[in-house]
Amino acid sequence: MKTVPDDWPYADEPAVCAACGSDDDRYVTVDTLGLVWGAATRGGLAPTEVGDYGGTLEFRCCHDCWTDEGVEVLDDARTLVAREGRGEPGRSFALDDEKVAAAAKLDAERVAVDDLRPLEFRSDPEREHVRSQDETVETILEAWFER
Repeated sequence: MKTVPDDWPYADEPAVCAACGSDDDRYVTVDTLGLVWGAATRGGLAPTEVGDYGGTLEFRCCHDCWTDEGVEVLDDARTLVAREGRGEPGRSFALDDEKVAAAAKLDAERVAVDDLRPLEFRSDPEREHVRSQDETVETILEAWFER
């Protein structure tokens, strides 16, 4: 059983549309987006505030927000990084504008933590690498929202 820290803004379960709050019977549930990308949601945790955890978020989205508001671009998304340039060593990565814009429509208080894994079992170099990535994600998200 996962234990989400009490001071995190996330819901216990994805009970309503994370975008508009509707409890419409027509909805989809997404549970693939990585925990650090919650920073793109309204009120979500910054990646460096996630601490020694990894995991995924889960949210529900009503049919109207899914289609009319463009949230469907988050279907099966694990990241908000653009496809081009991903995984190329030494190359800075860019965000996928459509995915970040869709995530920004979600309210963190309506998004739940689906999977939560402590990083305590990783070696110190692995944890430092994860934290370094988190800092990079935080920086690029801040820059995206400032433009």
